[in-house]
Amino acid sequence: MRIALFTKQIKELKTDCLIYSCYEENIEELEIFNEQTNGLIAHILHNKEFIGKINQIYSLRLNGNIKRLILLGLGKRTEFTTKKAREAIAKAVTYARDQDIKELSVHVFNDLHPQESANLIVEASRLSLYNFNHYKTQNKNEQKEITAFTLVADQNNFIEVDKGIRNALILTEAVNIARDLGNHPGNIATPSYIAKKAKELALKTGIKCTILGNRDLERWGMNAILAVNKGSAHQAKLVILEYSGNRKGKTICLVGKGITFDSGGISIKPSDKMDEMKYDMCGGATVIGTLYAAAQLKLPHKIIGIIPLTENMPSGNAYKPGDIIKAYNGKMIDVIDTDAEGRVVLSDALAYTKNYKPEIVIDYATLTGACVVALGEECSGLFTQDDQLAKQLTESGEKTGERLWRLPLWEEYKELIKSSHADVKNYGGRYGGAITAAAFLQEFVECKKWAHLDIAGTAWVTKNKGINPVGATGVGIRMTIEFLKNWK
Repeated sequence: MRIALFTKQIKELKTDCLIYSCYEENIEELEIFNEQTNGLIAHILHNKEFIGKINQIYSLRLNGNIKRLILLGLGKRTEFTTKKAREAIAKAVTYARDQDIKELSVHVFNDLHPQESANLIVEASRLSLYNFNHYKTQNKNEQKEITAFTLVADQNNFIEVDKGIRNALILTEAVNIARDLGNHPGNIATPSYIAKKAKELALKTGIKCTILGNRDLERWGMNAILAVNKGSAHQAKLVILEYSGNRKGKTICLVGKGITFDSGGISIKPSDKMDEMKYDMCGGATVIGTLYAAAQLKLPHKIIGIIPLTENMPSGNAYKPGDIIKAYNGKMIDVIDTDAEGRVVLSDALAYTKNYKPEIVIDYATLTGACVVALGEECSGLFTQDDQLAKQLTESGEKTGERLWRLPLWEEYKELIKSSHADVKNYGGRYGGAITAAAFLQEFVECKKWAHLDIAGTAWVTKNKGINPVGATGVGIRMTIEFLKNWK
């Protein structure tokens, strides 16, 4: 989809369709289209056919330079949020696409900062129009698609709007890369495939990429990753991405769970919805996308991305309940449930971050169904003992619409993961399951400024939802970039 910027008067705009939004209180501003509609706008407003209610859409066909006008309601100004704005834009642009409109123009929000408005609109449009059709062989070319997109803004705001567009293009490309990785099936997106894609993206952006295989992991003592990998026909990989936007600055480590397919192993899952377990590597995809975006945006930080990749499969060689594993930091793990494998592979990866002496460590994982039960699909779970880090991440989540909700990490929960036979067990029971999983991870992190994000409820959607079409969402990338932009 080509992106363009138009800064002349609206009457000079030539387009198949223009989306113009307004609040309920400012609905009279639509009268600027009275002449082009031969007074029809005045009639529509008088009869209250369009009142500007949130997400209300009203479409008109015109005879001038603008062939169609889509009016978009933003609701009451006092109730307006950027999250609602993204959802409204997503609804309007997907409506235009479904009407088989090829060339679409969208007017910026008049009362937002021009850069923020441009970023929000392009971001919401590109994300909502994402379409994963790699494996469709029939009618693929008949799918409706917007090929040209124009942002309409005031000429005085050209520089700010241009910055907003460029920022949104980088972020949405990164998110859609992560979505693609998540949406590919497990027989394609193996550990080797994802490692290869990560290396390709690293070469494109000047990021250093190191890929470790089973022999390397064995030599380095990463037995937890290898244990989960034992039942798979595909070798495990550990991808290390190093971006040096500031060689003298302090280091941030981002760690992402990369289970390319999770059958549950010996503790096998029910067959219902097991197909969705191809998404169990979405934490790793988030880290890859975040590093890619950080390099493209030239953020002034030193960022290390660590992604452990493996399948979790049952076989005669698979790791078993009752096994005891020595992790990278020397702690012994008592395996209670082989379906609690995500925290096992993360134990090695998190322990490895000590080699970089990071100031901050953040991990992303589709870790527990318990987090979905607690928070649903509206936000990710946040676990940290650092109040300042929690505040900064939460604020970044609110601004980008990738909301976080903090859950406790009290000492009492650690009692539930104590083992009679080892240092720690990988499953503490159903009660407080998301919290005990986080408490397990904490055993392997030396950095005091550590945050764990459980994205099990937000990493993919099973029906179109706002800016997220069906499938992987790429959650966490926009929030983390916002956090990194403001972190000093």
